[in-house]
Amino acid sequence: MRAKWLIKAWVLVFGGWVCQADSDWIDNYNVVWESPSADQSGQMPLGNGDIAAGVYAIEDDALFMLLSKNDALTYNGDIFKTGRVKIALDPNPFAKGKPFRQTLDLKTGSIRIEADGTTLQLWADANRPVYHVQIESPVEVLVLVAADPWTRFDSCRHNRTSEPLEMPTQDVVLSQNGYVLTYYAVGDRSVYPTELKYYEIEHMASEYSDPYRFNTFGNLIESSELELKDGALYGSGKTFDIRIHAKCSQEPDPEKWIGDFEKQAANPTDVAADWKAHCQWWSGFWNRGWIQVNDSGIAPDARGKLDHEVYKAKRNVKDNGAMVAQSYNVFRYLMACQSRGRIQTKFNGGILSQPLRYTATEYKQYKKKLAGDWRIEGEKYISSEDQRLWGRRFTHQNQRLLYWPLLMSGDADLMQPFFDFYWNLLPMRRAVCKAWFGHDGAYFRENMELTGGERDCAPSADRNNRLQEKPIKTPQGGNVKGSYHHSYYFTAGLESAAMMIDYVKYTQDDVFRDDVLVPFAREILTFYDKHYPRDGSGKLRMDPSQALETWWVAINPANDIAGLLYNLDGLLAIRAGTDEDRETWRRFRQEIPEVHLQEIEGRMAIVPALEWSVKKNTEIPELYPLFPFTRFSAALGTKDIAEWTMENRIEKNARDYKCWTQDQIGWAYAGNAAEAQDGLIRRFLHTSPRCRFPLYGSQNPDSCPDFDHFGSGSIALQRMLVQEAAGEIHLLPAWPKTWDVDFKLHLSGNAVITGLVKDGKLQQWAIEPASRSKNVVVHEPQ
Repeated sequence: MRAKWLIKAWVLVFGGWVCQADSDWIDNYNVVWESPSADQSGQMPLGNGDIAAGVYAIEDDALFMLLSKNDALTYNGDIFKTGRVKIALDPNPFAKGKPFRQTLDLKTGSIRIEADGTTLQLWADANRPVYHVQIESPVEVLVLVAADPWTRFDSCRHNRTSEPLEMPTQDVVLSQNGYVLTYYAVGDRSVYPTELKYYEIEHMASEYSDPYRFNTFGNLIESSELELKDGALYGSGKTFDIRIHAKCSQEPDPEKWIGDFEKQAANPTDVAADWKAHCQWWSGFWNRGWIQVNDSGIAPDARGKLDHEVYKAKRNVKDNGAMVAQSYNVFRYLMACQSRGRIQTKFNGGILSQPLRYTATEYKQYKKKLAGDWRIEGEKYISSEDQRLWGRRFTHQNQRLLYWPLLMSGDADLMQPFFDFYWNLLPMRRAVCKAWFGHDGAYFRENMELTGGERDCAPSADRNNRLQEKPIKTPQGGNVKGSYHHSYYFTAGLESAAMMIDYVKYTQDDVFRDDVLVPFAREILTFYDKHYPRDGSGKLRMDPSQALETWWVAINPANDIAGLLYNLDGLLAIRAGTDEDRETWRRFRQEIPEVHLQEIEGRMAIVPALEWSVKKNTEIPELYPLFPFTRFSAALGTKDIAEWTMENRIEKNARDYKCWTQDQIGWAYAGNAAEAQDGLIRRFLHTSPRCRFPLYGSQNPDSCPDFDHFGSGSIALQRMLVQEAAGEIHLLPAWPKTWDVDFKLHLSGNAVITGLVKDGKLQQWAIEPASRSKNVVVHEPQ
């Protein structure tokens, strides 16, 4: 099921290794700091897709790496950090007043620090679970490398489903055989049996393995230039290569786990060859696709100028086009750093979550929400290394936005963990459906966990313990207004299937279609078919239901009606499934009502549902028939409906253009370049005053880093450039004249389209295969 990576050879100059690059353009979006960080909130991200690190040099102190791994799960499903490493140099290049420059070098997926003549290059090998810290100094320096553990807490406070341990598990630190090793052993403990019992499917324990029990994760530090002494690595010289290996596996015997780790770390290392292969991976990644933007309406010498420091609510830039493009391209980097492991990237920090800086007032608000010890420095309150809001839950409304952009950017292979998450849970969800509703099929509520558990679907007095009450077992015959956040909210299954359909359209992966998409979609559609009755005209009547998390009482919500139509039409269009499947889907398609419209001031607009009431949130279900389940758009010839729906949507620019809101996507589908452009600028001007890195989405309503904030904006930017509709490819359907752009995007049928807009005019474009050019409809920039 895993897609093959596209790799093109190239070369780069560093440390004597020579390469040639055709991706120099990405240098325009590097993040550069001119001073060390003041505290742990000043971290810069590094990763290879499975392992990641927050890198920070503290003034008058040392270099630190806060390490993580994709599957470093505790007994309660929290993703904990795997450890922290401290690297100290003497003489200290990070001393106050010394020259300093730290660069996130996107082209090579590395971080380069130049401090007082000493150069440090840090990279997480794109092909192996190992970090390198390479040091080059003009003078001899003494280097000390040590593990730097902190006090672990038991579990994140949100979503707790068991009593916390009185003595939380702590890291074990070993120093032996010339290395330093730290590990965290979950041991014989897991919430999994509790979850199975709760959902009345204890028998699944033999069919679906416990994802948490005996999980062990950690790091091994070694270097041929350093020697073990007093529990740390020491050495003097001018050049060093420090290697930090990572491992995570479910192993009940710590001694065996350590032995296996020693063997892994003992594999021969050719640093020069590994670096070259690492560079090749990143070159291939950046050459898959791009979007480069500048504002043509400002002075040439101001174009491309970006600020790199935050701890403020808004960025200060003149070239808003470059700022939007940097947000898009750095988001791609952040997904590449954490989307090649076993678990999908969590919307709220992924494996790049980090300590955050709070004010005294904020500390009083959040100290009860965030577990762990706080570090207090004057008026700064720094949260714990493992802290995260929302615990272990994977919230689909947020998660989806991280992965939809990967199709057009050419990064479809990075969607593997997302699809695996829902595919692997399918047997569990079938069992829950049968146990609770007594019929076939599978459903996915909004909040899902690796155990197959679901959250926020029943009221509870204790927000930290959802297991006090059963989630609502959706009764037939009418909504009694007793629903909760996600009681009747099943759209996640429909949208996951829709993403699989589009993945097949883009990649032409017939094996994935037959082995994954078809059995998955079959179960999701069976659930809707079996679960809901028909009305007097033979059409599906979804009651009780709800329109996303906004309208808690609804009949035939726009999101699910559009989702059913999109899936059934899509499956039939690609001739997926057996003859029996297609016969069933054609019959079911005839039973689905159309998306409901209503007349507003003489013009038609999409409405949230056939009936809707009890408003509780700010999501916009009437926009789902624009995206992701496109039934209306300017490109489809229904611009008037799409635009009037946008004008009359119940929530306008909620959350101040932040987080999972998708207004800019809607404006792109409505063909309105001005609104889409203005919204993207407002969206990406937001930064977080709680961390130094300028491209982490701010907290509220989700926690920082908030990645769905950038995913939503990335989708909008792509759709402003290209949309596919009814067999046509619409070029520049919502592009503003004031932005110059150079782009390369992927389309269905393994097609790739490139284009250049300068001074308000489309200068050139091309598409491969060339046979698709007859389908291209060119629009003028607006």
